[in-house]
Amino acid sequence: MTSQITDVIDAVQSFVAKGYDREYRVKDGQLIDLELGSTLEACNLNVDAALRLESGDDAEDASNIYAITDPATGHKGLLIDAFDVFDELCHVDLSERLLAHRETAPAGDQDVPMKFGLRKIYKAEFEQDTARYVLREGFPDFPPCPFGQEYSILGFDTAEQTYVWLVTSIMRDSRLIRIPYQGEDVIDEDQSDPRL
Repeated sequence: MTSQITDVIDAVQSFVAKGYDREYRVKDGQLIDLELGSTLEACNLNVDAALRLESGDDAEDASNIYAITDPATGHKGLLIDAFDVFDELCHVDLSERLLAHRETAPAGDQDVPMKFGLRKIYKAEFEQDTARYVLREGFPDFPPCPFGQEYSILGFDTAEQTYVWLVTSIMRDSRLIRIPYQGEDVIDEDQSDPRL
């Protein structure tokens, strides 16, 4: 079923049409139902489908979609790992459950300059100036997410001051600078404090 899908948005729409209408997210290593604010027990959930869409040489970019049923509530929802990082963020029991029967297919966005309306940054461009691109976490000015959800992380080009799509190989690079949102009351390093 899932191996015929080559586009993340098409895959999400297909699962939503089959009743997977809850939004799940990984927080502190646990799977959370965002509507209820409750944690799903990894040992009890059913991973009904797991799809990895890869593009680029050596899967330079990949996204994962997990269709999950919570037997405790009967709710069905999606965990979308647009950046292929959840296996690093989840507790091992959840990660093993998600990866157990994951299918892999080539994505239909091979070598395209844009992804979801954002300029796509490949590893070669990142290598030219590793400090130029950063990973922003939890910023309120993220552009709309094409899945009808919200981004929790997104790449940012500090030279152009625009959000960009960082391919998976960059997201996994230890040189990538991660910047969590600190709130509007935090003074930007580029601005001086008028009280001083």
